[in-house]
Amino acid sequence: MKDKNWQPGGPSDFDEQTDAFRFELDDLINRYLSEFDINAFTIMGALQEQVIELSNLGSFEADIDLDDFLDEE
Repeated sequence: MKDKNWQPGGPSDFDEQTDAFRFELDDLINRYLSEFDINAFTIMGALQEQVIELSNLGSFEADIDLDDFLDEE
């Protein structure tokens, strides 16, 4: 039985979680640049592919003002 005051370890809010992800990503990139025969352009291409995949999964949210879009037509 869990204690009612139990909280999972690790970052607790959105900003802390974002920072943790960014720090891990920085470490991973630095490790690949130092340990592997890979360059920054290859890493950027791989990251861009991930951006596209994440966008296609529907995890991307954007606020689009349709009135502005329709006024352009």
